[in-house]
Order: sequence, then structure tokens, then C-alpha cells
Amino acid sequence: MDMDLMEVMDLEDGKEKDFNITVKNALRLRARRGDEVHLLCTKKPEQKQRWIRAFADERKQVHHDRETGFSLTEVQKKQAMLNAFKSHPAGKPKAVTRPYCDFLLRQKHPSLPTALPQQQVFMLAEPKRKTTFWHNIGRLTPFKK
Repeated sequence: MDMDLMEVMDLEDGKEKDFNITVKNALRLRARRGDEVHLLCTKKPEQKQRWIRAFADERKQVHHDRETGFSLTEVQKKQAMLNAFKSHPAGKPKAVTRPYCDFLLRQKHPSLPTALPQQQVFMLAEPKRKTTFWHNIGRLTPFKK
């Protein structure tokens, strides 16, 4: 979905007029041109706020990229989409060392060596996720409320 063409709106809980349904913790994604409308509903208000922040942060990043002249070629975009849809290989991927990541993040226009595998390039773009015991135990619990 091209977010340059979409508008994100925070919806109040209650009746949603476009779909004629009752919503709670919902966002509406509406095309700036045309009649395309999507609803994003979350279980908790905190999740809704995280989505709102994520959409706002994405727009800020796009604005920053335009100001600095950062752009991806069509080939790079297609390769990123293909990599996103591929199943993840078994085992833990090899990580790029943290000092190298920090060095790249400090640069305005980072240049990556051509020998660096595509999977490692995407690892640079995503922050490392911290998993806790409670996070893992929740996923493994066979009975949930």
C-alpha cells in the first residue's frame, strides 16, 4: 500500500459510517484520491496508539529521505519486496557487528559494500528486538484467556 496516497484517521469508538459497523480502537486508511478505504482495528488502545505513532514516524522518515535525497531504485524496491515475502531460513541469521551498524546509522548517506548479503542489509534497517522470558512464555502457553 502506497502510504503517500493514503490518509490515516483516528476513529472514535462507535458506529463507523463507511462500513456501517461498530468499531473499537480503530483507524481508517482512506485514499486521498478515489474511494479506497481500509479499517485497522486493534484489541487494545495501546496498540492503536502504537500504530498511530508508527504511521507518523513513517511519514517523518519519508520526509527526511526526500530532504536528504535518499532514494531506492525500482530494482532495489522489487528485491526488498521479494525478500520480505520469502520464508525465513532455519537457524539464526548471521548478525552484522554492532559497531558497524552504529557507524552506518551515523552517516547521512550510508554506502554498503556490494559484498554484503541482502539479508544483512535488511538487518541493519531493523532495530534488534529484545525478547524477555515473559514474552516467550506467553507465546508458548497452550491455554490463553
